Amino acid sequence: MLLNVVKMFPPEMGGVEVVAKEISKIGKQYFKESFVITFNNENKFIIENIDGVKVYRLKTILRKDPVRISFQYNSYLKKISKEVRKIIFHFPAFQPEMFFLFKDIKNVEKISFYHADITGRGKLGKLYNNYIVFNYLKKMDKIIVTSPNIIKTSPVLSKFTNKIEIIPLFVNTNHFFYRPNNMKKNILDKLSIMKKDAKIVMYIGRLGRYKGLEYLIEATKKLPKNYFTVIIGNGPKKKKLEKMVKSEKINNKVIFINHIPYNKMPEYYSAADVFVLPSIDRGEAFGLVAIEAMACGVPVITTELGTGTSFHNINGITGKIVPPKNSEALKNAILEVINGNFKKEEIIKRAKNFSLDIFKNNIIKVLGG
Repeated sequence: MLLNVVKMFPPEMGGVEVVAKEISKIGKQYFKESFVITFNNENKFIIENIDGVKVYRLKTILRKDPVRISFQYNSYLKKISKEVRKIIFHFPAFQPEMFFLFKDIKNVEKISFYHADITGRGKLGKLYNNYIVFNYLKKMDKIIVTSPNIIKTSPVLSKFTNKIEIIPLFVNTNHFFYRPNNMKKNILDKLSIMKKDAKIVMYIGRLGRYKGLEYLIEATKKLPKNYFTVIIGNGPKKKKLEKMVKSEKINNKVIFINHIPYNKMPEYYSAADVFVLPSIDRGEAFGLVAIEAMACGVPVITTELGTGTSFHNINGITGKIVPPKNSEALKNAILEVINGNFKKEEIIKRAKNFSLDIFKNNIIKVLGG
């Protein structure tokens, strides 16, 4: 039996949530029973069955990004841990790490899926890493990371290399592939653009602190008139970004679209001339959306953060890698990629190295299934 502990779980969507859902399905297939403990986005307790996985959505008393807290957590963790053989804690999540400060769970294998370093939180973040995270990782039996890059550059993980397994994230290539009948015309209609030479620069994901979208907006202002930026998603920075677009007077060059259904994502990726992931710090440990775009044959631009963003993207082959917080470098990379000769077949071939089947096999090996 397998338990996943994750801060958020679908239908709330993001890279971590996609991974947790897939591992919970693997748990059901290989360990007969699979459970999830997650923190609900409202103060309501729900138990539900999703594809045979029993999901406990704990009622939360605090929901302030990036923290969710529930008074039910300790009791349900102790209760369900008695029924399972293995627990995967999806880090960072705050309350699960805090639990291990003074407590532990015996007679069960504890695995941390280390999605990202905690960065950009000043002295408090440093204190949290040095004491809370260190103690939490010390009590784990295994630690999963998503690229070799993060092991080399993480100040936290360097102390636990003997516990680490590398399992890169995945893209479902049966779902994400190029669609000739895509959303390009729909997007240009929304922008009231009739130009046949229009170029679409795209971002899909959370509009959060470390995503660096202000630099993409600055770059957009510097691009030729026939270049348009599409930002798809929601998050705490959305209003600030919309205000920035208005103040820069580029409403006619930037369009915001709310979250789109999973089944429509390939149609949006396929409409892009380039996909940009302009993240500014190590909170972006992999960048799952980039390999989704690559699977659709779209060249990508990522930033060099010492994480997975420069692991899956091969500079000059699948796109460009640029320094973070540099709108001029972004602008130049966008122009180079769109006017360059990046081969769709090579980009798709690279994405297939991160297939769902490879991920499943790696997870099963680590879990010992």
